Amino acid sequence: MGILKTNTRLGDILDTARTVVSQLDLDKALAMVLKKSMEVTKTKAGSIALYDPETNRLRIHAHRGFSRNFIANHEWPLRRGGLTDRIIRHKGITVISNTTNKAFFSNPLAREEGIKSLVCVPLIHQRETVGILYVDDFTPRKFSKTDLQELEILASFASIAIQHARTHTCVKQQAITDSLTGLFNRRCFEDLLNREFQRAERHGREFSLALVDVDDFKSFNDRYGHQAGDEALSMLGESMRKAIRATDLAARYGGDEIVIILPETRLEKAYDLFVTRIKREIETRFRQLSGDRYCLTVTIGIASYPQDGKGAHDLVLAADRALLDAKKHKHIHMIGCSRRPPVVATP
Repeated sequence: MGILKTNTRLGDILDTARTVVSQLDLDKALAMVLKKSMEVTKTKAGSIALYDPETNRLRIHAHRGFSRNFIANHEWPLRRGGLTDRIIRHKGITVISNTTNKAFFSNPLAREEGIKSLVCVPLIHQRETVGILYVDDFTPRKFSKTDLQELEILASFASIAIQHARTHTCVKQQAITDSLTGLFNRRCFEDLLNREFQRAERHGREFSLALVDVDDFKSFNDRYGHQAGDEALSMLGESMRKAIRATDLAARYGGDEIVIILPETRLEKAYDLFVTRIKREIETRFRQLSGDRYCLTVTIGIASYPQDGKGAHDLVLAADRALLDAKKHKHIHMIGCSRRPPVVATP
């Protein structure tokens, strides 16, 4: 290959690399890397899969040239002794010029797809494999030294893009998350509540709001200390995330108060949910997480749109009034319902 042609190819790769490392959308960045990787190797298919060491699984985030059946199986566990396991453990580029009769190339889907040659390049960050870049062809073939060098360059920039995107996601998450409970923070809650009002008004739907308060939390702090109090709030956040429905939105409102938005949930339904399940699950999970060291309980006040408030301020005030009433009478209370809720004993 002539020097001019080599320099042109390298220039194209560096242009792609500059675009990739500035792209904060991870899947778009990986798609760019994959497209250029297939161009420089003149391969017919390829993919980039990211590795999760906690689950020991890989998941495809970019792909080109494969059948729907092959891509439908976009996530798979690491199988000890298989090709992927070898790449993850050895962290070196793997070239297969002909997959025929290769014992480690035993994936039935890959065989059915007709993959006959491929290059697998690990994506390394801080000496750990975070993913794999694959370029594949459907006929046996050799790959040049230049091909492999250029793939390694692209893989290194893909690794940088992965780290940039994950850092960006982490920063965004920190901006909306309360660090102690892991729930949304108050500022985020206010945005979510305004959006829920807009959605409810637009579609003529009801929704409910619940305020959850830890009983006698000041006494708890006085007795066990503020470090134990922080630990208790952290466990409360985890208990809350596991107890509420996937559609519900929980945030730390302030101090030991948690607020929950229950979309498209009428007042009576919200009340029944908390009486029959959520309150009990929060308290049970809390005791399990603390190893029965602490037996904190919660009191809950519930209000609903539109009957208890047609704006965020009024609805939060209504839930707060319900919470104060519940504290006084030791039950879950709701505003705006003609029937008086039954007393719920606090364990």
